[in-house]
Amino acid sequence: MTAPGQKQPADTPNQWAIPLLTLIVLIVPTLILVFSNTGSETLKFAGLEWNAPLWVILLATFAAGIILGQLFRWLWGAFRRRRAKIKAGLTGAAS
Repeated sequence: MTAPGQKQPADTPNQWAIPLLTLIVLIVPTLILVFSNTGSETLKFAGLEWNAPLWVILLATFAAGIILGQLFRWLWGAFRRRRAKIKAGLTGAAS
């Protein structure tokens, strides 16, 4: 209870719960996959060969996927902003 004259603190939603749950749902299977594949493998790419533990190759693949996903998200946003700017210019010129 609050004393008379004091404001009741506003209820704030738990905005951290869904990102945390999503992170756990992604991290746990990834860690299971990584730690169950500890043998050494040969990676052949673009005419080059590397020997590395499979978990290193998997983590590098996941990291590349995350980076490419973020790059695609940024490019998609840039295209949308450019299209909106062009559309606003066309509708502004027509009226």
